[in-house]
Amino acid sequence: MQIAYHYLRLRQHFAYVAEGAPQEVTLSELADIFCCSVRNAKMVIAQLVEQKWLDWIPGRGRGRVSRMVFLRTKEQVVLPIAQACVQRGDLEKAMALLNDWKIAGKARERFFDWLSGQFGFRTEEGEYRVRDTLRMSFYRPIPALDPAFVGRVTESHMVKQIFDTLIRYDEKNGTFLPHLAHHWESDESATEWIFYLRKGVQFHHGRELTSDDVVWTFRRIADPRTGSPYRWMLEDVDELLAVRDTIVRIRLKRPNRLLLSMLASDRLSIVPGEVVEQKGSLFPREPVGSGPFCLVENSDQMFVLDAFPSYFQGRAHLDRVEIWIVPESKREEEAIPSIAGEVHVLQPTLDRREQGDNWQELQQLERGCKFLAFNLNRSGPQRCIAFRKAVDRLLDRETMIREVAGRRYAPANGFIREWQTEGADITPVGRKDAAGLLESCGYRGETLQLYTYKGAGNEQDAAWLQRYFRERGLSVDLIIVPIEELGKPEILLQADMIVAGEIFDNQLLMGVMEMYKSDRSFIRLLWDEELRGAIDREMDRLMQESDPERQKRCLIRAEELLKERSAMLFLFHALQQSSYHFSLAGVSLNALGFVDYKDIWFKT
Repeated sequence: MQIAYHYLRLRQHFAYVAEGAPQEVTLSELADIFCCSVRNAKMVIAQLVEQKWLDWIPGRGRGRVSRMVFLRTKEQVVLPIAQACVQRGDLEKAMALLNDWKIAGKARERFFDWLSGQFGFRTEEGEYRVRDTLRMSFYRPIPALDPAFVGRVTESHMVKQIFDTLIRYDEKNGTFLPHLAHHWESDESATEWIFYLRKGVQFHHGRELTSDDVVWTFRRIADPRTGSPYRWMLEDVDELLAVRDTIVRIRLKRPNRLLLSMLASDRLSIVPGEVVEQKGSLFPREPVGSGPFCLVENSDQMFVLDAFPSYFQGRAHLDRVEIWIVPESKREEEAIPSIAGEVHVLQPTLDRREQGDNWQELQQLERGCKFLAFNLNRSGPQRCIAFRKAVDRLLDRETMIREVAGRRYAPANGFIREWQTEGADITPVGRKDAAGLLESCGYRGETLQLYTYKGAGNEQDAAWLQRYFRERGLSVDLIIVPIEELGKPEILLQADMIVAGEIFDNQLLMGVMEMYKSDRSFIRLLWDEELRGAIDREMDRLMQESDPERQKRCLIRAEELLKERSAMLFLFHALQQSSYHFSLAGVSLNALGFVDYKDIWFKT
């Protein structure tokens, strides 16, 4: 690498000299360029000649002029080094090389074409047998994998690969299935529950999972000092008891018809208490669970999962999952397959159109939507319901979908499209009438702060809204922050409006309720006490209902409260789209738009 650096410094200094053209130079000049002695400059030149990067015709005598001929372009030197960095997993260094040496044009395109080919399905000879690896790229690190605090879609998916819950929800049949607990029972009042655990379930660090781990996990989440946003899930628990190694008793203060749903949530995944305490703040980045995959690397450059050979439901067919962290580029020619807001296990459809019959397409509508929410706790025009309704009438959702494009699919009139009896308003107020509409609701030109977080297409959505509103006389400043920052109340409550989105898991009712109840939810922190209280009362009714249809009606009534107050405006529903190669089997998209890695296997 050092010899390449010297050549590039030399090539940069004589950038005006073409390859193959002789250039006169003295050893003293070279010593200045290389920042070394004349003796060392001679050694560098000898190495460059040996590499066949440079021809050298020495001058005779001390101080005489020599001639050199460049045989390689800087691109021919930089690209192989950048490729070697990638193969070592150091994407950050590879990108820095391209940028530092200003590699552009066709050479840069060639590098990204090569990089794209490094992703996908790879079968390699291992020490004892063939190893199957699925390699993807993603635009950011994945550092927050503690189930008690997990929030983002990608992190939730990874938690499901690393951890296990007491029971699982079968969406197809609408039933709960045994998992860590092979059986459970309750009394007639549904306030006392007994769960019987499987024997021999191993955590990734080698210890057997017992009832003490279940009790420790739940007590940790229920403890206010932990600060878990999912503490509300265990508010009705009066007693947690490890009766014996394989038996857990849960006694409730009152019947809670959603208890099984909560226990099947990845938020209540079982963790080994001693590892959590030992690792402390490192546990979210270095988690240890009992799931089908164990984490072996989680850096700012690589995220690697290996199949856990002792998994109680059988070892995964796939051996390894590698996610290379490649920051998003603004250059269209540098778009890497699998970078599309949130990580997809497969290559996005558009990247593989040329592959024809070798690729199968997957497509489904996301359960959830993108929305614009108002801060009802901050002074300003947005606290006035007439203003919020005026903004709703200004919005042209069809135009937004068409102009921002991408996976944006259909206007939204609620979180779940199939729950809506009416479509979104498709007759927005025209630009000529916008000023009169805003004036009629008391708007006097105040500038509103529109916040959003990086990723998931939020920047594009918020920028479009800012431009659209300004063209209609509504002054908006745009502030984009990391999602961790926006989740802090002191940051979030500085916003007048936020752009965000929700995608719900296979437990749809549970997911929507979590959004309404969790303090991690952006929208809950924006509500005033009156609205929060009204929605909490609907959630309490839901937990006492045993019929799924009546539970759903509670959620719909909560959504209607938001609509009546225009506390948030629903923007659009998006598509989840991926494609996969014919050699891959066991593929289907879950509700989050991912594939469970345990189900994947290679045919060839």
